[in-house]
Amino acid sequence: MPILDGAQHSLTALWARAVAAWHEGVAAVVRSVQPTEENAWLADAQIKLYRQGSRYAMLLVPVGAFFVAEACEPWVSREMRYGWWGVLATVCLAFFAIERRMLAKPVETLSDLRHQARVFLALNIAFLLAWCSMGAFLWAPGEPVDNMLIVLVLACSLAGSTAIAAVHPASALCIFLMHAVFILAPPAFSAWPLDHTLAWLSGIFIVLMAGQAVALNASTTKMLTLEHERAGMLDGLLKAKAESDRDRERAASASRAKSQFLSNMNHELRTPMNAILGFSELMKSVPTGPEKNAEYASIIHDSGKNLLALIDGMLDLAKIEGGKLYLRESDLSISHLISEAVMEVEQTAQSKNLSLARNVPRGLPMVHGDERGLRQIVTNLISNAVKFTPPGGCVTAFARLEADGRICFGVEDTGIGIAPEDQTQVFERFGHGRHDVTTADKGTGLGLAIVKGFAEAHDGEVLLESEQGLGTRVTVTLPKERVVPTYARSAVA
Repeated sequence: MPILDGAQHSLTALWARAVAAWHEGVAAVVRSVQPTEENAWLADAQIKLYRQGSRYAMLLVPVGAFFVAEACEPWVSREMRYGWWGVLATVCLAFFAIERRMLAKPVETLSDLRHQARVFLALNIAFLLAWCSMGAFLWAPGEPVDNMLIVLVLACSLAGSTAIAAVHPASALCIFLMHAVFILAPPAFSAWPLDHTLAWLSGIFIVLMAGQAVALNASTTKMLTLEHERAGMLDGLLKAKAESDRDRERAASASRAKSQFLSNMNHELRTPMNAILGFSELMKSVPTGPEKNAEYASIIHDSGKNLLALIDGMLDLAKIEGGKLYLRESDLSISHLISEAVMEVEQTAQSKNLSLARNVPRGLPMVHGDERGLRQIVTNLISNAVKFTPPGGCVTAFARLEADGRICFGVEDTGIGIAPEDQTQVFERFGHGRHDVTTADKGTGLGLAIVKGFAEAHDGEVLLESEQGLGTRVTVTLPKERVVPTYARSAVA
């Protein structure tokens, strides 16, 4: 009883494996002519590999078919032999022409690939029908030599086709069906006992070749899968290398910017600090009059303001980059901020023989935002423009309301401009453009980084337009949600 149970279990397991293999085979055939997005690469690779192995077969088959037809001369009439050969030659030439035209069309979409696979399969079916029909046209009943010759030719054809077409399951299935029909049917329905033996031997051979085709398909599919994975890994490595190179370049650039920043910061911190220490020491140790004390106190006060502004800028940037910037929002006037910022640099602009202008329309709406942050934006933009505009130039602060409800403001100058390759870098922390080399006051590289940080904190964006030798225009755009409607202002008033 245990032996019977074990045998039954083995048979059940064998049947389950056979059913699973059948389902997998049917799925493989369907995938080869109706691929999905996931396995489109496999269907494309199968068709290309099959074509590569049978590229010139359609031109050589008519030559071999002619000699097969001539070999059957003793048993088959001329009309039958040449009729079959003519039909086969026509199909082969048509196959070759259509396939060449298909190859000329690029496969760009999944539907293109499916169409190509179906057309290729239809061409193969037409060719196989014409070729294997020798089992009907060249078969001579009662002539064992002719019969064995036809079976031998078709058996060799099946073996060669299996080696080439096993990679494409749908084509391999058609090859086996066509060859099996024309190899087995004529001898099986013959009245001669020798033909029946030939049919049995042919059946065993077909089964063996089917197993060979399944094994070839499995190994080829595994090879194509490994190649696809290798190509994917190679692409991933190339992308990773490119990204690593970009990161390394960014790190090197950041390191250079940091070194330059520390060098500039050494000067920026020491200059006001030396002034504070020097003049305070002078006031303490050298007796001076009230006028000199007032002058020294003014220098100390200005130096302290510069030092405090520098420290505030560094702290602001640290908060922005750390995501800890807190906005104290209220309704404020961009026009008023621009006017105050212009007044602050007016004396510096006059000393450099620069003309300052305001281009702000009347009735510009107020905005809802952090006053200190927006003031920093306006002040940094105007001071930068004054710093990098040569004598005789013009600096214009502007603001406007866009048609879509957004509000734009910024500064335009006729200065030295910024090179295209530096226009992204100047917004980075400690970033300097090459234009900094041409001016004695290079700055710390914090101004535009703070401008960008405060603008983005207000859900805005910064646009830089510049051309070397012609000037620079920096525009900050705030979203329409930041614009205070006129009726809201009236209600508050």
